Amino acid sequence: MVDREPIDGMVRHVGIHRVATTGFAIPTQLLVLIGALFVATPPAIHAGDSPATTAISRQIQLEGPDHTKVMETDVVQVLDARGDPSEYFMDVDSVVCADARCEIITVRIHFDPLGNYERYEIPSGGNLTKGGHKPFSIADHKRLHQILSDPYSQLKSIGWGDITLPKSTTEAGSDVDAISGPTLLSKRNTVVVGAAYTCLTLWHWSHGQVAKVIREMTLRASDKQDLIRYLQSENEQYVVFAADQLRIQGWFDTDTLAAVVHVMRYGDANLTGPALTFLAEASSETGVDYFFRCCEEKCLVTDPGKRIRFLEKLRETTLDLPHGYLDRLTGWLSRAESHYEVHLLLSLMERGNVFSDRAFSEAMSLLESQDSLVVRRSYRFLKSQDLSQTQQKKLEP
Repeated sequence: MVDREPIDGMVRHVGIHRVATTGFAIPTQLLVLIGALFVATPPAIHAGDSPATTAISRQIQLEGPDHTKVMETDVVQVLDARGDPSEYFMDVDSVVCADARCEIITVRIHFDPLGNYERYEIPSGGNLTKGGHKPFSIADHKRLHQILSDPYSQLKSIGWGDITLPKSTTEAGSDVDAISGPTLLSKRNTVVVGAAYTCLTLWHWSHGQVAKVIREMTLRASDKQDLIRYLQSENEQYVVFAADQLRIQGWFDTDTLAAVVHVMRYGDANLTGPALTFLAEASSETGVDYFFRCCEEKCLVTDPGKRIRFLEKLRETTLDLPHGYLDRLTGWLSRAESHYEVHLLLSLMERGNVFSDRAFSEAMSLLESQDSLVVRRSYRFLKSQDLSQTQQKKLEP
């Protein structure tokens, strides 16, 4: 087991530390694997490779899947030269079986500033083991990294009771540490064979409450300009995080509004929702219309995905709609490319009791659609209106 003294001294309490990075490295025989696994992430830290780095830590308790096993550890925030969080890590003990003779090895798990798993490291000269105390192969490490990289793994639904552990080293065969019973048949492919316990614990510790803790630590280390930089990230998670936090903190100044509008205009349709939520709250807090006038934005008019996000936000808003606003949107019916978009538009008109000659004309044109769902929804809308005799004859000649 690696000498833990420098690490314990480093992360004993919340505060500023100088992090000693010696002691953690990947065994030489696994360097090829690490090069293949972590091309897109910061390189693994090897003993003596890096100078001390400024860091802040926070102690947390890690629970197992059944909430009965608890382990205390520290989440360490590593800051870059500007004082911004660059990554996080925590050290956890991994064990392959239940008796005292089984080897315990410290695994260092690395995360990005939003708490997403990035990679793991093991002490220099050490290795993870599986049933029968067999060391992990390169393929085993690659498989474990794939498992830990999947936040939606089936391991989320597996508890300690579904894992069979050897009670002594003499019982530890090549396949003893495995998922037991009926669970084995459906979920065995989610683990490294012979190391199910290791996979289970490391996955739950990588995707449990640590993510929330890391986000809180990142937020405490971020000011408005940091959040605006996150808005400009190519990573959608960072953009959503920044838009939500800027809204919650009430940053509705010109610079922030411009950055959020840029996201709405040029970002992916998935980012339109958080941007519009921000603009709606900015309108509510400042009394200036930043939200409703978005319907004039070319990016919304021409992009069906963004139109749908806008209509969904209109459906959810508690703001008072400007006079005649929904009638202006009737022109979007002819642009609608799906039944869902048509349904959103017509539902808004029904809720707002909007029915003009233009709305009648647009809804009538939808009766010619090749989509039977669109036809039925448009017909139902028209039948619910108080039609004039002329309109009634056009609907049912």
